[in-house]
Amino acid sequence: MKVLKYMCARHQCYNYYMKNILRLSVVALVIGGVVLGFTLGKNNKDSESLSNTSEATVVKSSSNAKVLDLSNKGISKVTSDIYSKTSTTDLILSNNNIQTLPSQMGKMTNVVIFKIDHNMLDGSLIGEIRQMSRLKQLDVSYNNMTGMPAEIGQLSDLQTLDYSYNKIDGLPNELKNLKNNLLVFNLTGNPLTLDKINKLKGELPNTNIIF
Repeated sequence: MKVLKYMCARHQCYNYYMKNILRLSVVALVIGGVVLGFTLGKNNKDSESLSNTSEATVVKSSSNAKVLDLSNKGISKVTSDIYSKTSTTDLILSNNNIQTLPSQMGKMTNVVIFKIDHNMLDGSLIGEIRQMSRLKQLDVSYNNMTGMPAEIGQLSDLQTLDYSYNKIDGLPNELKNLKNNLLVFNLTGNPLTLDKINKLKGELPNTNIIF
């Protein structure tokens, strides 16, 4: 009888031990699954974010756009090698060391997107900008511009105008000519008074003015 009781006790102990092992295994599997799912989800979100960022930076004016992308090239001057390419539709000169623009850029009459942000431009854009009559997007953000040419008011197709983070303290009256098509006007980071912004809002009632 003693032997039988001893064997039963060992059997119960073994069963208890095995049940605990099984429970711990199940818990470990559940935790592992949660961690794996979180990791995969995070990686997928990160990949999606990178993909969206990549797509956002490669937006073209059209499917058959002729893009001239010279961003991050250390360019300090816009030479004839650039403005002679008059068939260009998307001109990207971002992140360079350009201080001035030559009047010959007016020859680039097919440009729809012109990005010259993050450069060293000062003063005002050239008046010949009016000859880029097909412009829909103009980005001169992150420069040292102190003024804005009245000729911008002649760009009747302009939809997005970004002058953020410059030194603009005055606005030409001709901007009101853009009221029919200008959708977004970014003036963030400029020393403009609230009175001037409110006046601009009155002149461009259909434009999202960011200040």
